[in-house]
Amino acid sequence: MGSNNLWKYSPLTTVIILAPMVFSFALALDVYMPVIPQIVDIMNTTPFMVQLTLSLFILVTGFGQLIIGPLSDSFGRRKLIFISVLLFVFGSALCANATTINSLILFRIIQAIGACGTFVISFAIVRDVFHKEQSAQIYSFLNGMIAFSPLLGPIIGAYLDLHFDWRAPFIFLVVLGTLTAILILSFAKESLPNEKRKPFNKKLFQGYGAIVTNLQFIAYATSAAAGISAFFTFFSMTPYIITVALGLPEISIGFYFGLGGLTFMVGCVFSGMLVRKFGTFNMTIAGAIALFISGFSMLALHLTFGLTLWGFVGPSMLFTFGCALVTGAGAGGAMEPFGDSSGTAAAMFGAMEFGGSALIGSFVMLWPVRNTLPLAIEVLITSTLSISLLLLYRKYKNH
Repeated sequence: MGSNNLWKYSPLTTVIILAPMVFSFALALDVYMPVIPQIVDIMNTTPFMVQLTLSLFILVTGFGQLIIGPLSDSFGRRKLIFISVLLFVFGSALCANATTINSLILFRIIQAIGACGTFVISFAIVRDVFHKEQSAQIYSFLNGMIAFSPLLGPIIGAYLDLHFDWRAPFIFLVVLGTLTAILILSFAKESLPNEKRKPFNKKLFQGYGAIVTNLQFIAYATSAAAGISAFFTFFSMTPYIITVALGLPEISIGFYFGLGGLTFMVGCVFSGMLVRKFGTFNMTIAGAIALFISGFSMLALHLTFGLTLWGFVGPSMLFTFGCALVTGAGAGGAMEPFGDSSGTAAAMFGAMEFGGSALIGSFVMLWPVRNTLPLAIEVLITSTLSISLLLLYRKYKNH
């Protein structure tokens, strides 16, 4: 592959090109939220079956990366990210034409396969071209784009549903995916030259063994998973805490979703600006400490005052900020040792970050949501584990 055809964009241009790809992944969750209650009635199904359209989307997006990442290490980034966007568009179009809940679940899985491809390959491209603190900076800004989704997604979905019907959000995703495909064809270049690609065989997937036994990767990836799992559980619990436990109007749910997204976005910008100065380790452990303090505060406030709005929202804003630090800087730290297998490493990172957080969040949601205790305990446990692994990694690195 000629050097003129390789990715040579600046960090800012790279963010501009890749942002719509990671944004599409997040928006596929949030723009769909306002129509969920209607689908229960329209498709004559149960809330549990509709919930599967969310949880399976996240699980497929997380663990599907374990296949797509190595494929991109073998066949290159540009071709697979374009195929992923086409799958996303195709799945979104099928969702808009679903007539039963079973077909909607199947079509959401197709959509999720496309979404996970755009996400993991975007992160692999960054690692191909940039290194260490600079890559962590770009990861932070890309995560900041994801934070726009809970700010805008529910509003866009509600507006489309109000003026059209429940299919309109999926048609919107078709349009967004089509524009993204045009962007790829027009500007995206290959970031993995032929001489660095891996043969497509079972050894390609055996690379996961070296990744999951690398202490640096585990420490940083666990920290990112701790942040995302707290974020995921927060969004799962908020409707129940706000409307059922606290008795506030449903319209206020969008406000607290947006507040969480805004805090996450501020944290991503903060991390992106400072990670090159303070380093990936310091930014990641600062985020993990913020998670721990938020979990401890939420637990203490509940035990002292019971369930209150500020006792829920205040600590939640702190851990969404901490989540931004551990996901951006954590991605840079986790990916740093694997320059020759960045697609495989990005896949394992994404599987731990999103697949793991989906499993943790789903487990926490097994308990009735009557107060903030399940969330507080989850954040305390995962942040403590993250801090311990980061300190252990630093100890062995210094020796």
